[in-house]
Amino acid sequence: MILLKKGDTVGLTSCSDGLRPEEEPIVGKVIHTLTSLGLRVKTAETIFQQNDKPFSGSPAHRASELMRFFNDPDVKMIFDLSGGDSANQILPCLDFAAIRTSQAMFTGISDLSVVNNAIFARSEKPSCHYRIKNLAGLFAAEQKKFFEDYIMGEPAPSPFTYRWLRGHDMKGIVIGGNIRCFLKLAGTRFFPDTEGKIIFLEALGGGAARMASLLAQLDQLSVFRKCRGVLLGTFSEMQKKELKPSIEQLVLEITEKYDVPVAKTEQLGHGGDARCILIGSPLSLN
Repeated sequence: MILLKKGDTVGLTSCSDGLRPEEEPIVGKVIHTLTSLGLRVKTAETIFQQNDKPFSGSPAHRASELMRFFNDPDVKMIFDLSGGDSANQILPCLDFAAIRTSQAMFTGISDLSVVNNAIFARSEKPSCHYRIKNLAGLFAAEQKKFFEDYIMGEPAPSPFTYRWLRGHDMKGIVIGGNIRCFLKLAGTRFFPDTEGKIIFLEALGGGAARMASLLAQLDQLSVFRKCRGVLLGTFSEMQKKELKPSIEQLVLEITEKYDVPVAKTEQLGHGGDARCILIGSPLSLN
């Protein structure tokens, strides 16, 4: 499935915490790269922090700008530039019926995991777990080529490499993302059904104790009992500091009683070289 082609229009917004003023050059680089790839770019009113607050606008305003893109027949993909803590504020304001029929695909990572999964839970529409700011990061040249090959080209069955920790096969619709943010949806109408799904998990901050706690919550929600497999992305702080027990050990231990397949990739997560995975879309690993 080719997600974008030359001449298409994309939108930029910030549904979570607004960007700081000093990040304006990063946005400029992203726009420059997108236009150099032959894409047209529309920007939302809600990108940067406003009124001395950490938000790019009120929850209603952020949701309205997002819906403006979903309702725009020209917009093919929506790239969220933000991250942080506040994306779940907008969920009650979204029109999921309109999102379901929109041709636009939402794209974001980190705190935007709440939006990715809510969109699938309420509209059965896939989203893309990808950080568009990587186009202006340390691996900008490599990311531009990946964007051109995968998002604007015919993608390979799996755009990332992985290794098996348990088992050798998993197949199902992918849900999840940032583990902390995914769990914000627990107990709400925005939490997706985990039955038969592949659970994708990654994290930026947090040590072994925090990850153990979050994994325990997932287990107490019966996520690991119901799922078809677990795909681990990068857990940045744990891996950088080589904290023990490792994320691999923690996940293998808590899922042992279910004998669920577990795989690990270093190409999905918060790294500047990270690739993308579709949330709410089928994936087969073997």
